[in-house]
Amino acid sequence: MRASSQQEPWGFQWRSSTYFIVGTMAVAMLTDMYLYGFLVPILPFVLEHRLGLDASLTQRISTALLSQTALIMVVVSPLIGSHADRSGAKRAWLLFGLAGALLGSFILAMATSLFALFTGRLIQSAASTVLWVVGFATLADNVPADELGKMYGFVTIAIGLGTSGGPLVAGILFDIGGYWVAWSSVLFVIVFDVILRCLMLEKSRDRGESVRAKRDGQDPEREVLLPSPDSEERISSQGVSEKTGIHFYLCLCSNGRFVGGVVSYFCYAVLTASFDTTLPLHVRDTFHWGSLPAGLLFAAFQGPAVFFSVPVGWLKDRVGTRYPTTIGFALLVPLVWLIGVPGDERFPWACNDKIGSIIYSAAVTGIGVVICLLNGVGMVEATQAVDEIQAENPGIFGPNGGYSRAVSTSSISWTLGMFIGPIISGYGTEQIGYYGMNCVLAVMCGLCSFTAFWNLKSSVPQRPRP
Repeated sequence: MRASSQQEPWGFQWRSSTYFIVGTMAVAMLTDMYLYGFLVPILPFVLEHRLGLDASLTQRISTALLSQTALIMVVVSPLIGSHADRSGAKRAWLLFGLAGALLGSFILAMATSLFALFTGRLIQSAASTVLWVVGFATLADNVPADELGKMYGFVTIAIGLGTSGGPLVAGILFDIGGYWVAWSSVLFVIVFDVILRCLMLEKSRDRGESVRAKRDGQDPEREVLLPSPDSEERISSQGVSEKTGIHFYLCLCSNGRFVGGVVSYFCYAVLTASFDTTLPLHVRDTFHWGSLPAGLLFAAFQGPAVFFSVPVGWLKDRVGTRYPTTIGFALLVPLVWLIGVPGDERFPWACNDKIGSIIYSAAVTGIGVVICLLNGVGMVEATQAVDEIQAENPGIFGPNGGYSRAVSTSSISWTLGMFIGPIISGYGTEQIGYYGMNCVLAVMCGLCSFTAFWNLKSSVPQRPRP
């Protein structure tokens, strides 16, 4: 009895179950997106009142701050992906990222200078990168291929709740209790995340045999840290040289579904970042709305994901990502154009505050519904591209696989979009107006619809269940 308790940790069955791991990663994503979106509606107050900057600089500083976040993630992602694929358990990485998120949030809350503001966001961005790369790699390693879409759907719900909840809660608490009351919610979210990450135990599909062997009396520590002899024997028998370094990424980028996934993910990020950068200021200048109505609009944009992400994920598990992604981008073309219409003098029928606000709110909500068809496309295709390549060439990515590196590459496409998105939307709004900027985004969505149809696939590669 004593030996058994030493071999199997307390609550091993439920702490290592697929649903608990997915739930933990969902809460982790919710926390990360909550921290990211939390600052958006109160950023004008921070810049103009706490830092004492001129209001004319608000748009420019907001653009720089959001772009810096994405730039840091682009630089850090490959390094994290490479090291995470070589390491064993990933829980330590996740806890390290959470500590960084806490430190970055503390610096942001206390910031009274631009240097402190950008430093806090830098630390928070590095911690966020750890979570996205290691978190999605953990999901890929623990979830069967034919359930990835559905499980990513659950995670997408959490991301939507975090993205919409951050601005919404920040706006409400800021209006009711002030600056420090708003920041108190951050501590609550992080503490809850810490508890779940400490409880989670990994049980990847490659370790399934080791778990069963452990119960037969074999050494569990050795099985967790080392790949199984059978796995090494299968790799060597194929005679396939392992792809490392730049050769790994060249091999991955030669896969059409991966390329289609990262391009779609990039455009999705550009569209999302344009909302973060321009929406609060646009509704303030056009409709004279404060932080609370702006937060409600973010909820309308992200809220539909709560209802549609899991059904869409289930659909993608059956038909692949090709048709949902193609249709999603095609439907976004008229909707993105429409949100640029209210307040533009070329459309006098939409310049009335009441009519214009109704049109704008309806269009934003419609985009929130349609964009659910794009959720997870980059991560799903990155994971399935690895499965597809390894099925044709077993062992090509080494005994630990290549999920972390593939996810990090997909994450780079997202963060590049988050970097370029604020530049396109912020600079575009200043130079050609809000309507012209949205016309550019609508054209981008149309081109992405053709790219998705050409590159993505309607099949889901199979692999052993965990």
